[in-house]
Amino acid sequence: MHQKLPKEIDPLRLAQNGLKLTGQLAVSEMPRLLQSLATDEGIVDVDIAFDVDEINTPFMRGEFTSKVSMTCERCMKAMVVNLKVNCLLAMVTNERKIEGLAEQYDPWLLESSDDVLLSSVIEDELILTLPLVPRHDEACLPASEWSSADEMVEEAEEKVSPFAILSTLKTKN
Repeated sequence: MHQKLPKEIDPLRLAQNGLKLTGQLAVSEMPRLLQSLATDEGIVDVDIAFDVDEINTPFMRGEFTSKVSMTCERCMKAMVVNLKVNCLLAMVTNERKIEGLAEQYDPWLLESSDDVLLSSVIEDELILTLPLVPRHDEACLPASEWSSADEMVEEAEEKVSPFAILSTLKTKN
């Protein structure tokens, strides 16, 4: 059973209290992610744990999974892409603190003490995992549409250089 996720969170307070959040978000609530998708259908399963490590660094460990629809760049048809994100974000309030973070953390810069839109954080992580060039794993175009580099080399070899004709004229004289 999933609890209802809050719209806005105070990540530092959640980390100090060691809270966990589990629930679901609609993909349609993420406008920047939608720009890369074919449809706004889909649900993101969210599992987040906030805590503080042994050197007092507040962090968020998140796991987000979803099935989204993207357009295949080969055949230009919709396809399902499975997204799974595992992230470990250290919360920092100052850019200078980013350099001192442990290697396992990705920085999460909190620019103010205002509450943060939870869907925005999840959306950022999902965008980072989208394939740059979505395409089906199987061949989605007919064989007649495919060409290989070998065929291009053969075509190039068949062409006769215009200078070859000139060289034959030169040898005749």
